[in-house]
Amino acid sequence: MKILLLGILLICLNGFTGSTFDTITKFISLNNYNWYHYYSIGLTTSLIILLIFLKFQGGIKKHIILKKKQYYFLPIIRGFHFAFITPIIFYSLKYIPINIFTTLLMTTPFFLIILAKFILNEKLNYISWIAIIIGFIGVIIVLQPTNAPINVYIFLVLLVAITNALSFTAVHKYSYMATTYGFTFYGFLPPIIISFLFFFTDPIIPSGKEFLLFTSSGITVMISAWAFTAAYHIAGKYSSVISPFIFLQILWGTLYGIIFFSEKISNLSILGIFVIIVSGSIAVYNRNK
Repeated sequence: MKILLLGILLICLNGFTGSTFDTITKFISLNNYNWYHYYSIGLTTSLIILLIFLKFQGGIKKHIILKKKQYYFLPIIRGFHFAFITPIIFYSLKYIPINIFTTLLMTTPFFLIILAKFILNEKLNYISWIAIIIGFIGVIIVLQPTNAPINVYIFLVLLVAITNALSFTAVHKYSYMATTYGFTFYGFLPPIIISFLFFFTDPIIPSGKEFLLFTSSGITVMISAWAFTAAYHIAGKYSSVISPFIFLQILWGTLYGIIFFSEKISNLSILGIFVIIVSGSIAVYNRNK
């Protein structure tokens, strides 16, 4: 029971810190900062913290130096994928409400289940398919009542959800190539390098407030990634029980939007969010079970 409760707490921590990262990102994007200033400083801080942590977790070499040269390919490709989606996340949060952003991002588990069917050859029964279809209907319900017009960023966030699902599926299939920390390290490295390439063409000296915002964002996204990994590592056979708590991030995103950005949410949107949470919980529970 203690293991189960700890797994649930870690998943909740993942959702809370993930939404906190999104909130800070939206605030920075609305205040006309450049994404490369933000990510170069914030993600570098998080990577340094990760390396310090690894120093006390069996050594840096154990997790960063992979057994075979070909094993570097997938972790680095995932890093370039992260470098591709970080500007999308930055600008999407600038132009669409955070509750819509979070709701769209939480379609990742649906795409993950679909990809597991076709890539990992997992069996998917009719309950999962019905839950997935109903979940996407919930997304349509959420999007329909928004005052903001449907724009390209909504489709870009869906693209992020799809590519995230593909990335998670690849890690699941080829997990032997690197440790979780190794995948995390090489996931952060390419976006940092690319951000600094832009940073050097337009350098800034951040103020104390800016530095605090950038670094706190990097720390929260690192905690979010760690909590997600630790939850499933600890939970083991209880993963089917803790998985539905992933969708609590929608509630955090909605609350952050209301509190910090005065976003409004209609009763129909609340219904759509409820549909997504329930159908998504059924889908991931049924898959993990």
